[in-house]
Amino acid sequence: SSKSKFVLIDFNGEYGTLESSFPELCQSIKLSTKKDGGKIHFGEKEFWDDELLSVLFSATEKTQKPFLTHLIKSKLKYDDDLGEYLKRTIKIMFGTNPHKETVNLLKSLIPYFEEGDQQKIIDELSLFTWHSGQDKYTHPDSWLDNTTEVMQHTQATYNSNFNVTSVFDEIAIRATLQLINSVSRNYVQYDHIYPLINKIIAMSSSLAKVIEINDVQQNNKPISIISLKECNQSIKKTIPMMIAKCSFLEHKSSDNKIESFHLIIDEAHNILSESSVREAETWKDYRLELFEEIIKEGRKFGYFVTISSQRPFDISPTIVSQLHNYFIHRLVNENDLYLLKNTLSTLDAASRTLIPTLPPGACIISGTAFHTPLLVQIDRLAEESAPQSDTLDLENLWDL
Repeated sequence: SSKSKFVLIDFNGEYGTLESSFPELCQSIKLSTKKDGGKIHFGEKEFWDDELLSVLFSATEKTQKPFLTHLIKSKLKYDDDLGEYLKRTIKIMFGTNPHKETVNLLKSLIPYFEEGDQQKIIDELSLFTWHSGQDKYTHPDSWLDNTTEVMQHTQATYNSNFNVTSVFDEIAIRATLQLINSVSRNYVQYDHIYPLINKIIAMSSSLAKVIEINDVQQNNKPISIISLKECNQSIKKTIPMMIAKCSFLEHKSSDNKIESFHLIIDEAHNILSESSVREAETWKDYRLELFEEIIKEGRKFGYFVTISSQRPFDISPTIVSQLHNYFIHRLVNENDLYLLKNTLSTLDAASRTLIPTLPPGACIISGTAFHTPLLVQIDRLAEESAPQSDTLDLENLWDL
């Protein structure tokens, strides 16, 4: 078996040629949120982790993250019996402290029930209405004064089974049942948690297309290329985070000093930028802290990160300054050159002045592995092995 494992995060689908060039060493996983594609496998224990799920669904630190922590503890306690969880929940929601949102929450779970039961549940739950003057539910055929009466009018729902097609269905069901329980007991405020459930449901179908949870070892080839070209923006942000976190923790806990793990991120500014208007501040902080920790601590455990970017200025300076060795191709942007000047202590002024004038394939190598910066010319790869990143030749296309 190989002493090193390499995982390449390929945002633009440029490196598929590696698999055809080295089929015995390399496997390519093409993820897609648009159609059926490959899937990444995570272990059960890795996945059911409050940190990971909080990152996955951008949970707020003070209210939503504790809710997810409780969800995981509850799963461990009651394990996989969602039917029993539903029965307990129905008894509580019509108990001594009913809440006006709980029946609507239960209705939101109808798509997750067995298809043959869905219409009966719709008909049954539609008879419950909230009486705001009395702060309780009413029913045309009952006062709902005790558990027996409630059971008589919720038979279809109470005895139904969930049809769980993915682990993300399970999270959505568990989170909804937990919210019904929690508001019925005044543990949480509905308005704080409901947005989290919306996020879980909104992301579930995309995540289910690209992630599979099981403990079977899937791949023994030393090189894995994970293409995110056909994924939506949220998956492009999320998947590299999950891979980095899970692979780092697994490698760190294995305490294996004779094997190395190499995470290679092409177009790294996509996930290592300091400024992003699209995401919550907590998500950005967690994302950068995770990679800063991996880059600082990883080498002690034989875990190494290689990043590549045409926009180094967009990457967090803390991350750039933690790197040991650099291959610098032509850069002309003032901001990029300024970053190099301020973060690369191994780069002398003479080498820096060459950077804007470097020809294609030329680069300056600098870092702790070299006594002085070196100027080198990299040979061009054969077309069949090269990344598919060439600019379209318009003169050829238009026969000029």
